[in-house]
Amino acid sequence: MGNLKELHFLNLSHNILSGPFPESFKNLENIESLDLSHNKLVGMIPPQIVQLYLISTFSVAFNNISGVIPYEKQFSTFKESSYTGNHDLCGQPLQRNCSSNNRSQNQNGKGEEEDNSGILDHLMFFYSLVASSYALGFWSFIALLCNKNWRRKIFRIVDRFYD
Repeated sequence: MGNLKELHFLNLSHNILSGPFPESFKNLENIESLDLSHNKLVGMIPPQIVQLYLISTFSVAFNNISGVIPYEKQFSTFKESSYTGNHDLCGQPLQRNCSSNNRSQNQNGKGEEEDNSGILDHLMFFYSLVASSYALGFWSFIALLCNKNWRRKIFRIVDRFYD
């Protein structure tokens, strides 16, 4: 990707990308927007990334990036939301000071991202909702067919469509 020097916008968010932050991105001379949020990137943000002079939008939120945030030149304009969800990142604009090793943890030891997710965000809730809706609809239809009066009404309605 780093060889695409004429690239202006790159959104790779929500792609389950893993591995270190690509150092080759420092070569994207004309990049204006770079979104790598919601992946599984690890390691540090390369300090050479501040050489991207045209960049106006940048996000590495919700990865596993660690170390000091390069906070110079145009990178000093990015807000905290560009870096949230990386529990080992420190420095401005985050509230975590790099000199101390404090992490944003709640009482049960989970980080910020887990703390912000509700029951509706879990896949198990989604699957159980789909399964229970399917079961309710299926058994309701079976119950209607077992009732003689309702069965006749349903068949009359179906017969009207075919007449």
